[in-house]
This record gives sequence, structure tokens and C-alpha cells, in this order.
Amino acid sequence: MAQKLTEQEHDAIVSLAKLLSKELPVQQRSVSGGIASGLVRLRKNPLGREDVMGVLTKYGAGEPTLKDLLDLHVLEREKGGEGYVLLAGGTPTLGPAKHANSKDEKNARPETRPESRPQAIARAERPRPPARRPARSLAGLDTVRKQTPELEDIRRKIIDLDPRLWINGWLLSTPEAYVRFERELRALDAALAGSASIGDGTLSTRELSYHLFGDEKFLALDSDGRKLLHLMGLSDAVVTRPQTKLELMHHIPKHHRHLRLVVSENLDPWVNMRNAMFLDGRKRILDERVHGVVFGNGYIVDDPHKLPDLIASLGAEDVRVLYWGDIDRAGLSILAKLASVADGCFEVEPFVPAYRLMLRRAMKRFPDPLENEETDQGGVRVEGLELLEPALKPKETSYLRAVIEGARLIPQEIVTAADL
Repeated sequence: MAQKLTEQEHDAIVSLAKLLSKELPVQQRSVSGGIASGLVRLRKNPLGREDVMGVLTKYGAGEPTLKDLLDLHVLEREKGGEGYVLLAGGTPTLGPAKHANSKDEKNARPETRPESRPQAIARAERPRPPARRPARSLAGLDTVRKQTPELEDIRRKIIDLDPRLWINGWLLSTPEAYVRFERELRALDAALAGSASIGDGTLSTRELSYHLFGDEKFLALDSDGRKLLHLMGLSDAVVTRPQTKLELMHHIPKHHRHLRLVVSENLDPWVNMRNAMFLDGRKRILDERVHGVVFGNGYIVDDPHKLPDLIASLGAEDVRVLYWGDIDRAGLSILAKLASVADGCFEVEPFVPAYRLMLRRAMKRFPDPLENEETDQGGVRVEGLELLEPALKPKETSYLRAVIEGARLIPQEIVTAADL
């Protein structure tokens, strides 16, 4: 387990990071925080050459950066040895930190004891899951320059995150943002570990958002998540699949007398299925024979003629529609209404493999079904369960009912292109 930073180590990292971000060549400034953190966290002085080069190599630097560190007097050659002395503020930093023993903690001033910290700071210790959290926003956050034991405790936690999250200074000067968004910041820290970006371009924005935060809307264009990244200087670090134009309503490669279509409520799953068929030549989706995919846009039942007119134009003798949408009251309501719109002209049934995969993923991520995202659908009538439940196992049925009765949401984006 990583050793907690001491106050001196924390100050040394901040001091070095600020210096390097100003003095290193432009191409190295973005990793100055990582270099500073890596050198201090070695926790020994003098530093061996292999240790120093290991830190520099991790951040894409090498001998030229080592020379820069010597010229800036961040490092000094060890007298009579082959290593380097790490300097902070012109003086050598300490080696391995000496941590206070239990007696020191017992005799600490009352205001610095953990149990005496205000509850506002204690909230950062246990972030709430998405379904239980109160409304949060970045509104009303003020820059705080003062130094108090409580704020320094939060700043030490911030320093433990990937340096790219705090190197521009905003998060360190706005510690309440960490209190409000600790869970999301830790998710970003994990996503950045060993990576130059947040995401690799294979997931859509909504898919990436759900897989990182359990909330498919956290990275939406005008969301607090996007604002948070902008304030931390990471707007360009998010790499997602380009958004597809909405005019692509359906993909049905060829005529079939006996037609099986998947209708998707949301765009990203539709794009994934379309790509699997069009780009990869796939004929099966989740091991089901499929002849085409239709984008429902969530409102396909608002016009009772929309889908029947499309199907009528395809010249099939019979058509089976496999509907796939969000698992929430609204999504199942669309399934039920679509079945009534069919009026014997075509068959409608849930796309069972997709719904079962969604449930299994959600059960693994949130064993308590009420930890799934809350919705404002408490007043929406529950319908459509009878179409899906017969195809589920008992545990899946129980979980599904708890999600629907609790007005929660399992979004389609929990399933990605790699799953199909």
C-alpha cells in the first residue's frame, strides 16, 4: 500500500512541480507534476541514477531532462558517488519520512486530531454512489488560499492523485471540489494511470462516462463533469469515438422474406450494431441472427405510423422486431407501446440477450439495485415487465423489479461494441 505523504513531502512536490512547469522545455512541462511527484516519492537521498532515470523514462523524458534538472539545481551530483541529491528550495530533502507514533498522535493539539475535524471535510471519506448522492454542482465554489489542518488534509489527498488533475493549481485552490466530486476524481485518476488520455477512442462519450463513473451523462457537453475537466485543464484529454449524425435512421443491408430487426432506443448501441454488420460483416448480434438495425431515438412510438411504414417498405412476408432500450420505466413503456402499435402487422419482443447482459453487468457493479441511477420517473406507470420477465432467470427478475419499482435506470451504454 502506498505510504501517505507527509506535510514536508507534499510541500516539496508542489514546490518542484511549480518550478518545473515554468522552467522545463515546453514539451516537458505537461509532465512536470509527475516528475516532481515521482522524485519525491522515491523517499531516499541521495538518489541512484537508475531511480532518477526510471522516473524520467516513465514520463517520456531522458538525459536532456536530467541535464535540465541539474542546471535548475533540482538535482545535485552526489559528492564522491554516482548518485544525485534531490534539492527543494535550495536544501536537500529528507530521506524516508518519519511518521508520528501513537504517543505523538495522542499528544497532538486537539484541533489537529482527525476526530475533531468538521463534518464538511469528513464527507470526503465515503463518496456516495450515483443513486444516493444529493444534487451537486460546481456552482458556489470559492478559491481558498488559507492554510488550516482540515484543508491541508484534503490537499494531501489531492496530491496523491495523478499530477495532471492538479498541476494547473485549480483543484488545490478549490478543495471543496474534491469533497463534492471525490468519487469521480478517483475514477479519473485510475483512468489516467499509465495512459496519456482518458479513453482510447473506442467508446462513445456516454459509454465512457458510464464505464468510468456509473453515470452516462457525467461527461455530456454542458455537464459539471465537462466543466470540472475544463477547470483542471483536461478538456482535451478525453478521447471518445466521434458522434454519428442522427439522419442515419436504419441499416438493412439486403432484402429478406423473413426479417429480424433490432430497434435500439439510443444512438450509441445502434451505431455499434450497425458497425458490426456494415464494417465487420457480422450476421449475428449477441449470438442472435439479425438482418438489420433501426434507430428508435427514444420516440419511435410517438408517431404510430413511423415503424409500420418503414417495415411496409421492406417487402418482407413477416417481420420480427427485437426491441432494446434502457432498463427503466420509460424504456419498458416504449417496449409495451411498440407491441401495441404492431397490431398484428409484425411481432415485437424484447432483445433478450442484450437485456440479460445489461442486468448481469449492473448486478456486478451495484449488488444493491437501488444504487443504480435515480430517475424522475416515479410517476410513470410501470408496464412492459410482463414482456421481459418470462425470459429471465429468477435473480435477474428480482433485480429487474427492484430497479423498475425503485424508479432507477440501467442505461444501454453499459453494453459496448466489444460485447456484441
